[in-house]
Amino acid sequence: MNQIVTIGIVISVILGISSFVASNNYIVGIVCLVLSTLYFFFLAKPIYKKYQTKVSRFHECYHFINTFIVSLSIKSTVASAYESAVSAMPEDFSKNIENIDTFSQDDKLNHLAKYFRFHVFALFIDLIHIYEDQGGNILEMSHYLLEETREVEEYISVSSSTSKKKIAEFIILWVLTLGIMIFLRFALSEFFSTIAKQLFYPIGIGLIVLFCLFSIHIALTKMCKLQIKGWDDSEKI
Repeated sequence: MNQIVTIGIVISVILGISSFVASNNYIVGIVCLVLSTLYFFFLAKPIYKKYQTKVSRFHECYHFINTFIVSLSIKSTVASAYESAVSAMPEDFSKNIENIDTFSQDDKLNHLAKYFRFHVFALFIDLIHIYEDQGGNILEMSHYLLEETREVEEYISVSSSTSKKKIAEFIILWVLTLGIMIFLRFALSEFFSTIAKQLFYPIGIGLIVLFCLFSIHIALTKMCKLQIKGWDDSEKI
C-alpha cells in the first residue's frame, strides 16, 4: 500500500511541474498537483489495496492448503495437520485467527473460509469432510484440488508479470508525451508567448493532465482486475 502512495506522490509532483512548465501558470500547476494527489490517495490507493489483499490472501491460501494436505498425509489427523499448517503461516495470518483457538475443528475451517474467500478453499473444506467420513489417501484425493490451486497461483504470477510490462510501456508513452509538451513550450517560444495569453491554452494543459489521470485509472483498474473464482471485489476486506 505504501508503494502506491509513494508512486502516486512522485507522479503527482511530475504532473504538477510539467503542467506548470508547459503553461507557465502557477494556478494550473497547483490544481494539477492537488487533483493528482487526491486521485492517488482516495481512488488509486483503495483499488491497489484490494488487489494486494487479494493476491496475498491467495498466496496464503495456496500455502495453507498445500501444507495442510502434506501434513495430513504424514500425521493422519486433521487437528495435527491444522496445527502444522497454521504454524507455517506468516505472523499476520496468525494474528487474524488468534481468537478461534477455542473453536471446534470444523468451526476453525469454516471461519477460515471467510478469510480465504476462494472457491478452491471451499473445495478444500469439502475434501477434508469427505476424508474425515470415509478416509483414504489424501494425496490422491487432493490431486485435482492441488492442480487447480497451482493453476490459479500461476495465473496470478503471469498476470503480475504482464501488468508490469504494460505499465512500463504506459509510463514510457506518457513520459514522451509530457516531454514533447514541455519541449514545444521552449522550442516554439514566440508562438507560446502568443497562445499562453489565450484562456483555452491553460485549460487545454489541464485537460491533458486530467486525461493522463483517467488513463492511469483505467490502467490501474485493469491491472488489479484478477478473476479468481469465489472472491467478490465488491465485498469489504
